[in-house]
Amino acid sequence: MNLDLDLAADFLVLVEERHYGRAAARLYLTPPALTKRMQRLERLLGVVILERGPAGVLRLTAAGERFAREAAPLLAHAAWVRDVVRHPPGRYTVRVGYPAGTGVFPGRIPLAAIFRDIRREHPEASFACTKVPFTALTDCLPTHAVDVLWTSAAVQHEGVESVPAMADSALIGVVSSRHELAEAGVVAAEAFCAEPMLYNPAVAAEWMHPFYLGDVRPRREAHLVAVDSANQEEVLRTAADGTGVMTTFAMLAPALAPGLRAVTLLGAPRLGFHVARRRLDRRDGVLALVDALRAVRPDAFDAPDPDLE
Repeated sequence: MNLDLDLAADFLVLVEERHYGRAAARLYLTPPALTKRMQRLERLLGVVILERGPAGVLRLTAAGERFAREAAPLLAHAAWVRDVVRHPPGRYTVRVGYPAGTGVFPGRIPLAAIFRDIRREHPEASFACTKVPFTALTDCLPTHAVDVLWTSAAVQHEGVESVPAMADSALIGVVSSRHELAEAGVVAAEAFCAEPMLYNPAVAAEWMHPFYLGDVRPRREAHLVAVDSANQEEVLRTAADGTGVMTTFAMLAPALAPGLRAVTLLGAPRLGFHVARRRLDRRDGVLALVDALRAVRPDAFDAPDPDLE
């Protein structure tokens, strides 16, 4: 199959508008011309991806939904490849992503020293850190929002390679200061799991599973309370309201707001970390950074942090 990227780009406009007439106007086409382009795309794909409803309203098939998810990262990567080919080798910035609101990644890793060491060998590379909303963790690499991602789970995307880091972290429970467990100090993980636990249904399961202690009991037995949160700060505010309990990294315990309490979880699994990059991104600065982050000392997230005490 020789996929026409221009047709894929037109398809994404159509998906965004959900209407042939509006999409055609944006693309400076007539609706019949756009219809013919979409029919050609379906022939190339060998599958029906959309249906036309009353008054030109669009409905996607299941295959169309899947193609819509994959087409945006594909087009972003194609644009990146064109840029690399058209411009001679030179300086570039490696954007390092980490989950928004945790403070764990930049606060516990000697990033300045790592960046400095890499630049001695690869002076063409520079580095910048960026917070990634929870709901963007799967797509931030395929869409080129970041180039390297540090997080608690492997990215489930065929265009991304994730490798486990040496470092891991203990988890603690976090409850409202009004909760009956607020002064308990220590709680068995199994008992903590019986509480209503906060989670975001819009976030991929691999990211959420460790934070509602999915290894302790099956998800079907969990009492999960849905919250719409893009970062940990928002989840903490919900926990302080008493809506439910949550888990987080043990090193953050000293930094919890007055309306929250930390409890030690006996028998809770430790949380591992992963470093990910796009499989086709083999720039020296990217590969060197992945290797350096993988080798961060195992106890980096358990050692006392004077800035939090």
